[in-house]
Amino acid sequence: MTSLPLSRFLPLVFITAGVVCLGSVILPLGFSFTRYYLFRPPSLIDPLAVGAPGPRIVNIFGVAAPDYDSASSWFVSPPVSAPVSSPVKYFTVSYPRLKLFDVPVEVNGTDLAENAVHYPGTALPGTPGNAVIIGHSALPQFYQSGNPLTIFNPLPGARVGDDIYVNFDGVNYHYLVHKTSEVDPTAVQVFAQHYDRTEITLITCVPLGTYWHRFIVLAELSD
Repeated sequence: MTSLPLSRFLPLVFITAGVVCLGSVILPLGFSFTRYYLFRPPSLIDPLAVGAPGPRIVNIFGVAAPDYDSASSWFVSPPVSAPVSSPVKYFTVSYPRLKLFDVPVEVNGTDLAENAVHYPGTALPGTPGNAVIIGHSALPQFYQSGNPLTIFNPLPGARVGDDIYVNFDGVNYHYLVHKTSEVDPTAVQVFAQHYDRTEITLITCVPLGTYWHRFIVLAELSD
């Protein structure tokens, strides 16, 4: 049996490794993007929302682009409200089925490179209204549990009926997921406050590793 010459074997190894690495990046993006367009939900812009463009930075090409470490840049013209008064600066969120435990969330926060943030002006956990919580995600192969830059990577695996636990100011609250969806950055209705119920909304970017769309998990306080 004739063995393959080393001069031909090495290029084959490198080509195979390159294809595998490229596929590990492209395939997750492709699957998520395809799923979004096959099951795309309607996006309605709240005509009453008052907002302003989020912070912008200049990239290496000299082009102004949104600063996605700032929570206000994640949606087009998100509602602008005064920060709510809170007895604590941080609280925690746990999503056991997704193996997210005691994720720190900054109340009225803005810097997503530091931690997940509670969007200023939305309700506090445990109070009537909608507590909106935003966290970063990245390509699946870069996920590190507890890293603020990948903190919500598991979120697209959310299912209706899942349990979410919030510890706010020493009180534990139990929420049940009742809706998940992918929306455009124009869908500012995710910030809507309905004071006849107590909800939380968890948000991250999808497809993982991009800022094209937003994945939304809406949960309601369990009796």
